[in-house]
Amino acid sequence: MELLAAKIKELREQRGMSVEALAEALGFAKSTVWAYESGKKQVSVSHLAILADYFNVSVDGMLGRVERTFNVNIQNSSILNEYTFLLDDKPLDQAEIAEAASYIQVKRRMGSYGSNPV
Repeated sequence: MELLAAKIKELREQRGMSVEALAEALGFAKSTVWAYESGKKQVSVSHLAILADYFNVSVDGMLGRVERTFNVNIQNSSILNEYTFLLDDKPLDQAEIAEAASYIQVKRRMGSYGSNPV
């Protein structure tokens, strides 16, 4: 909760806003914003969403959560059994995954994978 309190204050200060100005912009009571920033009051889910939208950040960002990445070698068939890969909401079988991997390898060798045509 301390992290969220600090994040709200940081975002407010980045905008050069007072507690009063933020409260007015969001339709919150001044005491509510103060209580959130000081950690005296837990932020409700609905207020968390409003704050995130106002500051144009994700709720995860407000909570200090970072994006998780998973490194999966799609050429290791034993690992593939642990995951379901979807394309157009349909699962890919191992042959389709192998074909996709081969396609990407060829494109990378040709130097055209990931380049943006002008």
